[in-house]
Amino acid sequence: MMKNLLTTLILFCVALSASAQKAVSNIDTIYYLLDTANTPVKDRMWDIGVESQYKYYAIQCPCLKFNNYPTFVFNVKDPGRKISGDQITAFNFVSLSSLIERAKKTSDLTAQTLYVFYIVEKSDANEYVSHKIRLLPTRQQVTTIDKENILPVTDKKRDSRH
Repeated sequence: MMKNLLTTLILFCVALSASAQKAVSNIDTIYYLLDTANTPVKDRMWDIGVESQYKYYAIQCPCLKFNNYPTFVFNVKDPGRKISGDQITAFNFVSLSSLIERAKKTSDLTAQTLYVFYIVEKSDANEYVSHKIRLLPTRQQVTTIDKENILPVTDKKRDSRH
């Protein structure tokens, strides 16, 4: 009896380990080329800034769950990986709509693939910098209404104050 239980437990652990390895192998790397210099100001959909120790890239589109904007961050201390102009053609960049679609699937937890996101920006005349970025989780904004009942002051109470 004990031997059968031990054998069943070992088989269960082996099966669980095999399925976990299968899930991990389904990772896709996503590269997006952010070229604000060649995009007209009125067509730019990115809000780029630095908050604390993080640089953020927010797509100005409330297309995620709870009307959140897809926002990616990386630590500003990370120098990134330099890419020469000759090497840039070897990358398979996704379009903005494809990036939004994958961010939506990731934030809705409907993605069958885990994504590793990279953003590539032009730094010098013929050089680019790649940063591994992380998609911030979506959060539901809770709206609260505070109420206070204020009772009117009667004439009797008003006269006793003076």
